[in-house]
Amino acid sequence: MIPLFQIHGLWVAVALPLLVACSSRPDRTIENLKNAVTSETGAAVRYRAFAVQAEKEGFVNISNLLEAIARSEEIHAVRQRKALSGYGEPVRETNLPLPRIGSTRENLKMSLRTEHFMSQTVFPIFEASAAAEGATEAEQLFRRATAVSVLHSEYCRNALDKLENEGSDWNVVNSWSVCPRCGCPYMTAKLRENCNICEEPASSFILCQ
Repeated sequence: MIPLFQIHGLWVAVALPLLVACSSRPDRTIENLKNAVTSETGAAVRYRAFAVQAEKEGFVNISNLLEAIARSEEIHAVRQRKALSGYGEPVRETNLPLPRIGSTRENLKMSLRTEHFMSQTVFPIFEASAAAEGATEAEQLFRRATAVSVLHSEYCRNALDKLENEGSDWNVVNSWSVCPRCGCPYMTAKLRENCNICEEPASSFILCQ
């Protein structure tokens, strides 16, 4: 049986890796990629809605951060769709539920819970399953998604701490750059020559400010 986890209205099926010889077709990895596409697409919609809410509340810097994370999630979904197409698998269209929008504080707390679960549970399981099936490209995608999810959590935690301790987002970074290959978000002022995760040149990064 494949276990199911609900993440804010989205059910994610986690196909556990087999400890026995696998067929040449990585069926579990393909299923995990499909579920990842649904999850990442839903996350992009959710973060963009959170960005709009933050702007309504006057938290423009937090809005820029959340927009950068939305771009990051979109990039993950695009890469995962491409991996699926390599297996000749169509990407299913899913009617995603509308995200629940709370205050910016509530939205950041929800984001922290979700990113923690994805980085500590879902993506590592997906990565292990891909490794067991010899699906090298998918394994790399899930490994990168784990690393990026950890950063999402770190940035959301920092923004929430500023909001709760200072009552404003004045000291939250207001300019972000997103790697178009792996989706890793960076503080624009601290950009290096290449992405730390995938070595993509910083000159091609997407600016969010």
